[in-house]
Parts: sequence; C-alpha cells; structure tokens
Amino acid sequence: MCICAALPHVANRTHVHVLQHPRESHCPIGTVRFAELGLERCTVEVHVPWSGEPSLLAQKRPPRTALLFPSPHAQAVEDLPPEERPDHLIVLDGTWNQVKALLRANPWLDDVPHLRLAAPEPSRYRIRAEPQVDYLSTLEALVATLRRLEPDTTGFDELLQAFEQMIDTQIARSEVREVRRRTPAVPKPAAPPLELQQAVDRLVLVDVETVGPQKVARPFQICAWRLSTGERFEAFVACDPDLAARKRYRLELPDEVEALAADEATFRNSWAAFVRPEDVLCAWHQRSLDVLGTGGGGVHLKALWCNLAHRQAGHLCDVLAGEGLLPVGTPFRGLAGRHMGEARSLIGGLLSRGH
Repeated sequence: MCICAALPHVANRTHVHVLQHPRESHCPIGTVRFAELGLERCTVEVHVPWSGEPSLLAQKRPPRTALLFPSPHAQAVEDLPPEERPDHLIVLDGTWNQVKALLRANPWLDDVPHLRLAAPEPSRYRIRAEPQVDYLSTLEALVATLRRLEPDTTGFDELLQAFEQMIDTQIARSEVREVRRRTPAVPKPAAPPLELQQAVDRLVLVDVETVGPQKVARPFQICAWRLSTGERFEAFVACDPDLAARKRYRLELPDEVEALAADEATFRNSWAAFVRPEDVLCAWHQRSLDVLGTGGGGVHLKALWCNLAHRQAGHLCDVLAGEGLLPVGTPFRGLAGRHMGEARSLIGGLLSRGH
C-alpha cells in the first residue's frame, strides 16, 4: 500500500530530529515515515541503544533544542512563550519500553528542556494499542506540538488525513482477508536447563545498574540474592552528584539512597565479604556478571533462555509474560528490584520445566 500521493508538503520552521529505536524502524505501520516524507525539515536517525555509541545528534547538538517527552519536569508546550520556542525538536520513536531505552542510552537528553502536551486529543491510531488512553502515536504527538509552536504553518490537517487513510485501508484489508491458521503442534515437555539444575543450591541472583559508557561502565546499584537461604546484598556506589541524581531518577530510586552510597573500594570489600567461593552468580544480562568480575563464568540467564526457546529475547518482562509467569516480590529498591523479581520468577519457571 502506498499513500505518497496523499502526503502534503509541510514547510515547518522547527527542525524535527527523530531518534528511532532499531526495532521500530522495521514496523510496517509506524508513523515516523509520514513525518519524514511530509515535513520539509525532518531528520530520522536510527539509534541502537545497546551499542554504547552516542547518537549523531549528541555529538553536534544545535542551540535552542528541546525534547518532546512527558517527564515530571517537562514544560507544557501550550504554556511556552513565543521567545522560548525551540528551533530544533527531538522526538523519540518506538514502543514505550523502547523509548525509555533510548532515553537511558542518551543521558545528555536530561540537559535539554523537556516539553509535553498538556491536553492531548484522543489518539486515532486504531490499529495499534497505546499503553494508556491519553497516549498518542509519534506522528500525532509531533503534529500537535508543531501546531502549537507554529500556529500559522499549514498542511498539518492533510498530514493527519493521510495517516487516517492508511489506518482505514489497513482495517478494511484485514476485515476481508481470509486468515489461514496452522494447527499448532503440541510442544514436547522441555527438561530444566542443566546449568540451573547443577547449580540450584549455589545460585546467587544478581543485578548491577551501571553509570558511564558501556565499555568502561562502573557499578551504581548492586543487588544480590542467595536463593537457597534468602540472604541478600544491596549497595550503592558514589559518583558525580549530577550523574547520580539522573541515575536515581531513571532507576526510580528515592533521593534517600544517596546517603547509603559508598566509594567503590568500600563496595568491593563488602561484596567480597558476602560472596562465597562456591557461589554461582546468575544474571539476566551478561553486563552484570562482567562488572562483578566473574571472568566469563556464571549463568547468563538471557542467553540460556534464548537457547531453550530458539529465538531472541526482548525485555525480561515480555519473556515472563510469554512464559505465563508473574514476577515475585523482592526486598530490593527501584527498577533493579523489579528486574530481580522477574528474573527470580523466570528461574523458577525454567527449573519446573518437564515436571
């Protein structure tokens, strides 16, 4: 289906720079393509958040730049005086989990002004579900923002009309298409993973949240849980105050944990006192094992699951949902605590396979 003939030419003055998650770039019903073809000033950069490389925009950030993102400190676009309107607008494109990954991978975005829509209209994106009723597609949020920044610019209505034409056509075609489904094969019971079976009494589940570039990342929050006894370890490592404040916000940690942060040497000593020679460290991400210096040992839970499922893994919460598992409660703080609860549930689910 081609909708190029329906696309207008919008002479927008505000340059739009889209940071797009690589998985979203392959979505056939994504909306950024409308902006890329319809807006005169629009750049789309596919940025891989797990690469450790900064985005092109981070290396050459233009002045008077703002980010469209509903963070707690974002200013409503409707309240922005004309003299404070940005010349460059950054937009993150992907699912909400992918957008958050882009935000975590680009900490420099915390330093630019954040803008939000105070009262967005209901989304027209009927072929793709949004997490909440007041959430919009990337194109809808972008058009609504540009309308407020450039009230005299024309062509935005025609751009949304082309968007609706694509939606109507997709719905019409899905209603008339005959869907042929294969009878799903009955899966054979899979045995519990051998790596987990052999180390079940010695497993220590860990999650390490880091600061700094991926190649030289330093620990910030460390959680460990000895599953056989319930013993737990949690520590925070001190770093630059501004960097620590941004990291606490992203990890959903209260400011009170700042008082618990110690220098890295103190953390290493307390960690050495907790871990035992017979322990087998287990983590969803290999990065956690590397930061703790396992030398390639330990159980890499993500790789183990991929080998069992014969496919790539997305986010841990999505893997858990696909396995029909619910995260367990944990005594750990913030986002790392949720990750620990999800990983603990997955370990239990994998160990129960074949029973």
